[in-house]
Amino acid sequence: MSLNAYWAYGLCIHAEIVCPELPPHPEPSGNPDVTIRLLSPVETISESLENGYYEVRPGVFRMAVSDVAQYLVEEGNRISIRPLVGAAPEEVRLYLLGSAMGALLYQRGLFPLHGSAVETHWGAMIFVGAQGAGKSTLAAQFHRSGYRLLSDDVCAVATGPEGLQVLPALAQFRLCADAYERLGTPQGARFDVDKFVVPMGEGYSPHPMPLRAIHILADHESDTPAFEVLRGFDRVQRLLENLYRPQYLKGQTTQSDLMRMAGMIAQNATMVAVTRRRDPEAIEGLVRFLESKWTECFPEIQPKENK
Repeated sequence: MSLNAYWAYGLCIHAEIVCPELPPHPEPSGNPDVTIRLLSPVETISESLENGYYEVRPGVFRMAVSDVAQYLVEEGNRISIRPLVGAAPEEVRLYLLGSAMGALLYQRGLFPLHGSAVETHWGAMIFVGAQGAGKSTLAAQFHRSGYRLLSDDVCAVATGPEGLQVLPALAQFRLCADAYERLGTPQGARFDVDKFVVPMGEGYSPHPMPLRAIHILADHESDTPAFEVLRGFDRVQRLLENLYRPQYLKGQTTQSDLMRMAGMIAQNATMVAVTRRRDPEAIEGLVRFLESKWTECFPEIQPKENK
């Protein structure tokens, strides 16, 4: 079977499955960092897993999704998929690029946050929060305002010689119906499983970006949004609460390293609580509000006009 070459999270990925959600690799030849195999379909899932639908062992993650597929993630460099007969390809990819990829990021020692990230002149800005907090909607509005997307749904933070960096990933948004309509039903979008998928095209940033701030979104009743820089000792806990599938971390060989990394992120990145009234009509004003707050918080960085 021919392999498709992709580039995400700073990794060269060779896959036996077509993944339109992933950016193509600019130089597809060479040895991959990750290989995705597609195994022969089965009629039923018979595997019994420790936590019901998933199991974590050192270097090994297993997951079984009813009516979709079985997934095996090994050593941070291999994912094997055994789909069920008749499973929809888009559903197989949904769990591959979500839970299975999240487990692989843990195995590789990367810090995956459940959120969206955009590239700005101040650095990478991540938006996290509870399910339905509007993370993708806010990132999509920033994109509409001229900013480029780094990642949606899973934001991987890495450490290196240049400090904390947010790695570019899926070049698309997954939006609920009201956010999709708010953006004017963008061209090239499609409905996929439960949300509208909007490809980024040239609005996607392909390069790692220094992490500047993490914004924890929450609702309140006031018409005026609030922006509070967090300075307490609970910042690490707030980070851990916003991990992507945090239950997949327990049992990983990288667990202690990632706990130390949480402390490093809390110490070196600005963490902000952003509260606002949930109002689709006010989302553009929230973008302007955050831009003004970033100018105040990071006066040493003079932003240029977005194109």
